[in-house]
Amino acid sequence: MHKRAYDRFSPLSTIQVIDKLSGHALGVLINISRTGFMMLSEGNCPEGGEIHQVQLIDQDGGEPDISVGATCLWNDEANARHSYWSGFQIIDISPEDQAKLDSYLQLLEQSHKAS
Repeated sequence: MHKRAYDRFSPLSTIQVIDKLSGHALGVLINISRTGFMMLSEGNCPEGGEIHQVQLIDQDGGEPDISVGATCLWNDEANARHSYWSGFQIIDISPEDQAKLDSYLQLLEQSHKAS
């Protein structure tokens, strides 16, 4: 079985994935690692190969608020009608946002170990 280079963690709250160019929500974060994330979207589904500049925002005002460039690697229809799973690879991130992401992942890992 293939072992992932980085562990994935589910967020502790609802994290919106916002397209920075349009300002529209693409979906909600399902899990995240140091190199990518999966989201669930309703309606429009990102196409494989599309590149997006996105902001990951906790709607409750908590962590994180991280900006990344990401390529959609795949998508698949979810069980709910007009809903889609999409997998993204992070291809561009500033050092400041990488530090925020690393800190957020440590928080998620600690929470996962505690439960």
